[in-house]
Amino acid sequence: MTKPSVLIVGGGVFGTSTAYHLSLQGYNEVTVLDRFDVPSKDSAATDLNKVVRADYPNPLYTKLGLEAMEVWKDPNSIFKNMYRESGWIMAAHDMTRKWLESARNVAEAAGRKGVKYMTAQEMKETWPALTGEFPSWTNLWSPAAGWVPSGQAVLRMANAARANGVKYTCGDAGYVRKLIYEGTTCKGVITTDGAKHYADLVLLASGANTATLVEAKEEAEAQCSVICVIKLEPHEVEKYRDIPIIDDFEQGIIFPPDENGFIKLCSCRTLTNYQNKKVPGASILHSLGDYPEDGCPKEIEDEMREFIREMIPELADRPFISTKLCWDALAGDLNFRICPYPERKNLYVATIGSNHGFKFLPVIGKYVVNMLEGKLGAEWQDLWKWKYGKVPADFQDPHPWPQRDLAQLTGWEGRNALGGGKLPWTWSRL
Repeated sequence: MTKPSVLIVGGGVFGTSTAYHLSLQGYNEVTVLDRFDVPSKDSAATDLNKVVRADYPNPLYTKLGLEAMEVWKDPNSIFKNMYRESGWIMAAHDMTRKWLESARNVAEAAGRKGVKYMTAQEMKETWPALTGEFPSWTNLWSPAAGWVPSGQAVLRMANAARANGVKYTCGDAGYVRKLIYEGTTCKGVITTDGAKHYADLVLLASGANTATLVEAKEEAEAQCSVICVIKLEPHEVEKYRDIPIIDDFEQGIIFPPDENGFIKLCSCRTLTNYQNKKVPGASILHSLGDYPEDGCPKEIEDEMREFIREMIPELADRPFISTKLCWDALAGDLNFRICPYPERKNLYVATIGSNHGFKFLPVIGKYVVNMLEGKLGAEWQDLWKWKYGKVPADFQDPHPWPQRDLAQLTGWEGRNALGGGKLPWTWSRL
């Protein structure tokens, strides 16, 4: 039986993983459309690195994380040698201790070894490079976690999909502006160059841009995690090489240095973009393609330096060689949306990574294919269905810092302009 043709709008994590898994299932007419070549500048995964872990309060995500971890670690997979197991410290304060305890309980129920609470003194004894005081921190250590150079991982998977016959189209020819309908049936898309692209199935994997293509104001809120990078001196790399990832749910994340001596920091105090000029009432992507010189707001820089000071005070005043506004779409319940788009035929979504989608890159596309074929398990359907912005009463937000909009902050416009000793943003190529 002939497989249907598929158009995928967006070449980030969900789009690329889906394209790859479709190619494994005998689909020979798969096209990925994106404004940018892989790894797309608009994808949250186009970054130095991302956390890979299985610690969740929801056992379904723990199960999915463990499945993905097997592929990351598999020496015969396309991701060979990309995963670095550094371990992961989750840190909580007054607003997030309940989430931390829930994650510990799920780890215990799953029989995961080594997950335990650590005092600040125990952390400093285990990793002498951590010299800060960690004031009022509650710390949960998970050894079976690490990181992956995320932009490079997406590129590897996209290249594997291309080798299997998937077509990638970028530039104006891949920049989707509008969907084509006949009644309530989606027939294809129109790109910036005016071309019309038709397919049997249209899948939106458009992340923080989703609300520009379909009604999604209540369901997909674009939020920005600000990235800042410190460059260590060559003689310092060994000192910090073995530090774990530290994720303070109310402040930020710090990663061990990569092979270039870059230490990445990521603010957990996300920003919205409601002051955009494209979609009134929606928070959407502030694209790096349109605003390549914009970067870290002054207020976030001050907060990030205080975060570093609590862990490694000697690095707190180091210059940031570059910064980046990293956008993803978030749902109110922080679940993905992998489902048919409501009240439309032949239109599907695999989007809203909610700032935790990358780690599932090796396997999430398999679940999307199951959804397209009507084979997705009931528990996953319920988890990833379109919810019209509804959030369960017992929802626990791991990053509950009060929301701010980009327009409320200062110093971010032109922050990364060349000159003054600053370097342009880049991501690690292995």
